Amino acid sequence: MKIQKSDSMIRTSLLTVQMIIIAFNLVLIAVVINKRKCKTISMSMWTLMVAMIIGSIILDMEVLLQYFTPTLPLCLLGPWFRELGFVIFYGAIDLKLYRILMQFRTRKAHCWTITDKDLLKYLLFGVVVVIVYLTAWTAVSLNFFNEGWMLVNHVKVEDGFLYTMCKPQWWNHVTEFGELLILTVGLYYGNSARNARVQFEERRFLFYAIIAELTFSTLHNTIRTVYPIPFHQDVTFIAAFTRSLLTNTLALVIIFAPKIWYQKKVNAELKHSAINQELSESLKADMVDKDFREMNISEMTSDEIREELSRVYVQMGILRDKTVCKKNPHISKRKGGKKLPHRRFSLQKKGSRDKV
Repeated sequence: MKIQKSDSMIRTSLLTVQMIIIAFNLVLIAVVINKRKCKTISMSMWTLMVAMIIGSIILDMEVLLQYFTPTLPLCLLGPWFRELGFVIFYGAIDLKLYRILMQFRTRKAHCWTITDKDLLKYLLFGVVVVIVYLTAWTAVSLNFFNEGWMLVNHVKVEDGFLYTMCKPQWWNHVTEFGELLILTVGLYYGNSARNARVQFEERRFLFYAIIAELTFSTLHNTIRTVYPIPFHQDVTFIAAFTRSLLTNTLALVIIFAPKIWYQKKVNAELKHSAINQELSESLKADMVDKDFREMNISEMTSDEIREELSRVYVQMGILRDKTVCKKNPHISKRKGGKKLPHRRFSLQKKGSRDKV
């Protein structure tokens, strides 16, 4: 009986690329935490963004397990990495879309505010449910193993080679259905909030990330179900690497690449406004220091006339701003003098109307 040898060059190359992706995700976590006060990060709930990156790292760890020859511990450990990473990653995306939907819904008389702590509690609850489910699956699998049911198959095919693979179970279809349900909920939230005006178009990119996962994972699961052929370890590892690259890695690129572009745009706008403010302050100083005296316009040069006109325009702008802001009931007296642009209703608690 012959055992098919592995192509070490291909496997080592893919393993190196996968390790580089994991290292890049670790660096991305540090960048998000360091830049959490930037506008594009702070308005996107940086804690959930860190949770998404952690979920992506756990999914990448599941691919690393495919590099080794299947054994009983690896066959039991693989679904743990897959399901925990999936729930953390795409559960965080669903919660971000849910928050956007709750902020922009227009059929309710009260606008509910969902805090970051509430969303983290929901995500933790989902992780606990998955841990309980995986614990039950592991206990049942070990019970079957003790009764003589093998979790690792050694399959001999027509070409005479021996292949080693984890034995497929009906539990796999249950977990695939659960993943499909989570993605369907995310699609529902994203489609329901399609008319919401969100800064930096965050909802659109989150929606695209879910579509990418749904497309490639469904294709992968369909091929594996329709053609249950025992593939060699190299083919299995390449398929797992390709799936990870086209789903969670692509989703991170879809989510974070626009944020980098928008942050550069915001920095350019802040720099431009700082220059204008500095110019305005310099004109004010010149206007204060200027010794105003009656001058005959016929004696003034064109440069002096332009200078006087610019000072008049600046003074009229200052007077206009003071007049608009003075006793204006539409301008909030809170810190900053601005209201959130997406607030359409009062922030009264539910039931306050009945108490009154």
